[in-house]
Amino acid sequence: MLKDIIDDKFYSILKEGSQRILANNFVRILTHYDGDGGSAAIILTQALRRKNIRFHLGFIRNLDSVKFRERVEEYPDVFTIIADAGSDQAGAIEEHSNVVILDHHFFRDNNFKGLNINARNYGVDGTRDACGATMAFLMAVAIDESNADLLPFMISGAIADKQDIGGFSGLNRTIIEHYGRQGRTEHTLNMEGETIQESLTYSTDPFFFDLSGKSENVRTELQKLGIEGNKGIFDLTEDEKRILSEYLAWRLLRQNAGPEAIKYVESDIMKFPGWDFTSKEISTIVDGNAKVGMNAIPVIYFLGDESAREEMINNWKIFKTKLIEYTYRALKEIFEDTNVRYFYAPESEMAGAISGIMMLYLMKQDKPLIGFNVGTVDTKVSSRGSRRQVQKGLNLSIVMKRSAEEVGGSGGGHDIAAGAVIPRGKEKQFVEIANRIIGEQLSPGFGERS
Repeated sequence: MLKDIIDDKFYSILKEGSQRILANNFVRILTHYDGDGGSAAIILTQALRRKNIRFHLGFIRNLDSVKFRERVEEYPDVFTIIADAGSDQAGAIEEHSNVVILDHHFFRDNNFKGLNINARNYGVDGTRDACGATMAFLMAVAIDESNADLLPFMISGAIADKQDIGGFSGLNRTIIEHYGRQGRTEHTLNMEGETIQESLTYSTDPFFFDLSGKSENVRTELQKLGIEGNKGIFDLTEDEKRILSEYLAWRLLRQNAGPEAIKYVESDIMKFPGWDFTSKEISTIVDGNAKVGMNAIPVIYFLGDESAREEMINNWKIFKTKLIEYTYRALKEIFEDTNVRYFYAPESEMAGAISGIMMLYLMKQDKPLIGFNVGTVDTKVSSRGSRRQVQKGLNLSIVMKRSAEEVGGSGGGHDIAAGAVIPRGKEKQFVEIANRIIGEQLSPGFGERS
């Protein structure tokens, strides 16, 4: 039971939120547009449908306070659930009492009259131990314990937010141990795809320089290793898994990847009865469709419409192909400052994904990385750091927020990954401010933590 794994205050507010939701016959759902938000959307739509509550689903791209308020007020009288966003924007909709927020990001205090249910308020690390899909799952189980079968989508959201690196921890781990008994876990290569050939060719997480996106190179290397490319990941022998794992770890070491990346070569991949895809595959499919603007397709498929499957998979491959191409391009065009590196991305939806790949797998771990996507009016900013940098004092949520505000924009997020929206043309000024703040955070003795 839910009350057995969380404290009384956390359980109480989740039950209060569930009662508010169940009092409506029509509910609007708004979630962030990425893999975590998309996973949360699948959980919440399933939970409402099972209670015969009609719903309308939308996705949030712009977290600027003004834009956020405009989005909520498209239907001001409709009861609304906001997941994987909203806590830090609640101040912009303070008077809206018919809203329940399910979030895990850092946020500022406000006088919001609705329910702001954020993992951080209950002693949970929202960067590593709970994501938006975690919060959606908890709410779904608070609505009805039978919704525990939606666990694969909680796991997919956590994977999308990189909360599985080094193994699940904290609340995520507790939930999986409590509700995941029906799943089958296998420790194997951390990839997705029907065959090893396909898995390596489309692999972005991990990203293997000169293998990802290079089908012929993959074929050649697999032949050298004596591994048949048409085998599936779960069909490999223990010796083949060991050989391939060691080879891929060696490649990552050669391309500047840090310890976090090496750990990500292998992972506990979970399969669940009734679902065709592993937890890893669900995560990348949901995220890939979101990044090409097709957020609703996986939701439609996982709600039971099999006709969406082919389009969903094709969207995933389109996303992977573009992401790999853009990563190689960005790698050639990195700009250096004293305390930060930065680059320009061709699409706003890709900046965060490119930043994550390059920071984790392709760059030295001495500086955080910032990605810009310059639009017609605004510039989207994505930033990534490493866990070691965070241990030394880095907090990109503060960096993005303060730097953006000084140039007339807004920002926030996690200590290890955060974003912002700033006026076009302010990129260089933004970098100068961010460079200074990061230097202060990482200076000896400043914010050092064990």
